[in-house]
Amino acid sequence: MREGLAQTALVSYEGAGTRHFETPYLGYMTELCAIACSDAGVVLRSPESRLKFYRECSHGNVSLRIQGDQPVDPFVFESADVSLICRADLLGSKNNASVSPAAYIASRYQRDGDDFARSLRGTFAVILYDHRSGALKVWTDHFGVQGVVYAESPQFFAAATDIHGLLGLFASPPAIDPAAILEYFQYACIPTPRTIYKGFSKLEPGRLLIWERRPSIRTYWDMKYPVSRTSRRPGSAWAAATFDEVRSAVSLNLTGLDDGSRAGCFLSGGADSSSIAGLVGQLTGRPPQTFSIGFDDPRYNELHYARLAAKRFGAASHEYFVTPRDILDLAERAAAVYEEPFGNASVVPTYFCARLAVQNGVTHLLAGDGGDELFGGNTRYAVDRLFSNYARIPSSIRRWLIEPIASYAARRERLRLFHYAASYVRRSNIPAPDRYFSYSLISSTPMEDLFSGDFMRDLAGHDPLAPARNHFFAAKAEEDLNRWLYLDLKIVITDNDLRKVTRMCRLAGAAPRYPLLDPTLAEFTGAIPPDLKVRGRQLRYVFKKAMRDVLPREIIKKKKHGFGLPYGVWVGENKSLRDFTFDVLGSRRCRQRGYFRRDLLESLWKKYELVHRAYYGEALWMFLMFELWHVVKFDRIVAGSPEIVPIASSSR
Repeated sequence: MREGLAQTALVSYEGAGTRHFETPYLGYMTELCAIACSDAGVVLRSPESRLKFYRECSHGNVSLRIQGDQPVDPFVFESADVSLICRADLLGSKNNASVSPAAYIASRYQRDGDDFARSLRGTFAVILYDHRSGALKVWTDHFGVQGVVYAESPQFFAAATDIHGLLGLFASPPAIDPAAILEYFQYACIPTPRTIYKGFSKLEPGRLLIWERRPSIRTYWDMKYPVSRTSRRPGSAWAAATFDEVRSAVSLNLTGLDDGSRAGCFLSGGADSSSIAGLVGQLTGRPPQTFSIGFDDPRYNELHYARLAAKRFGAASHEYFVTPRDILDLAERAAAVYEEPFGNASVVPTYFCARLAVQNGVTHLLAGDGGDELFGGNTRYAVDRLFSNYARIPSSIRRWLIEPIASYAARRERLRLFHYAASYVRRSNIPAPDRYFSYSLISSTPMEDLFSGDFMRDLAGHDPLAPARNHFFAAKAEEDLNRWLYLDLKIVITDNDLRKVTRMCRLAGAAPRYPLLDPTLAEFTGAIPPDLKVRGRQLRYVFKKAMRDVLPREIIKKKKHGFGLPYGVWVGENKSLRDFTFDVLGSRRCRQRGYFRRDLLESLWKKYELVHRAYYGEALWMFLMFELWHVVKFDRIVAGSPEIVPIASSSR
């Protein structure tokens, strides 16, 4: 272990003398860690230097305790049968704060065994050592809000709630995984189970990892799309049931918040966040506190719908206007919060929205993430059906009539309509899910235009679309719409949106909750017939029917609009932002890393100015955050002085 990354615990036990065991310093964002050693036993590590050591021997289990005070911690539990540490936000009356979360989870485990997690409500990461079986067991929640990472070496197996809880166990920093870099630029995140480091993995949501001399992984919960026996019931009945289920989920997420005065709602003006805010007002009997983001640029300010919703609900509304200066203030801190590169530019408005809530006394923020992926709210779901319709035309007509005509006409400049037809035919012939990603930078740009020759050799032909295909075809669904929903729950939600919101809320000092990602609600949506989710070009059809008495008519009728950041435009107009981007990406250090062509920045900037500012601006942001992560995290790890980032920094 490297000096400065470990502390030594003096552990004594009868008949074996004294043993020194090093356990990693977990002062970053890590809260839990477990180490299973082939020559010793199991170490459980929780906050504030509390440590437990267990050794399997021929005479049975012997519990070893570190000397010193052991303060009462509701997230730590020990008995003769199990020792458990957890990070949990459990919801519902049975899981109330009057019961220690760790004690409650231990009792459920002892009663129900490994499957206890299936019926838990809320978010959790659990690390448990079973004294009876000698097994180390690790769970992450249904959607992976509370993440878990793990690594294995010939000497030990270890799991933690943060990659940095594992780094100190190794004599040198692990190698960067080239495949992870390629996937980062495909998805703006690194999809589970891969991490940025070789040999480190993220535990997938709804999974149980068991270590008994070797690790094994089981699924205790996953999203399913059964053919509903009640699919013939009218849409009005589905709408009524949808309203009841959503209302129940929002109510559940007010657990422990008393009269709701400490709860706030993200409010973008979309159907999800507006529905949650409206239902919070109904359930608490008081005006909901809402927090919205605008931009100090009238071209991109989308506060109109948020204000409509706030007025409808009589909300105590709060607004913050993001500027290019805010990007400069946050970029390095945002990169440092993540344990691996993260390229979603919405981290900026998310952080400032959460900070605004904390400044107004809110401790918990309710977010609308998951609604699009459960009820069919993304535009591409309707668009993909148009592409799928092409496949229903007899192949002989497509091959010998439509495609030759479209190809010929597309070469005639005056026949612009046929250019669209040719594009439609081309994309229709790309199989799902690849066609959705066909416009991405990685899919549409020759690899040699982006990456160095050495890096491409290291990739060894890795296909960045493999994670998307794996999820799409693994879905327990008969229709493509539900396959798209499943894929997006895995990558867009678990790997991207939840990491964005959870980390930015923690950085601001708030705790996020996700009412629409309640597993009971999710299971209900799995049975909704696909044509009630997307009907023609109408997105989230049944959801909007269900919420017609809650939402303003304008929000029900409005088109889908993302929660984005106009970095792609601002970087071309704001000198400070442009200079910052060029300073980072044009630095000698960046050019010498060996991943990219040395002229990549100049090439991207030329395309940015001449081809498409928004498209290449988004690419510039991903490269910017990738390099910033190296500067503020990886380079310091290599140097042996990792950055320590406070969870709460709302005062900044």
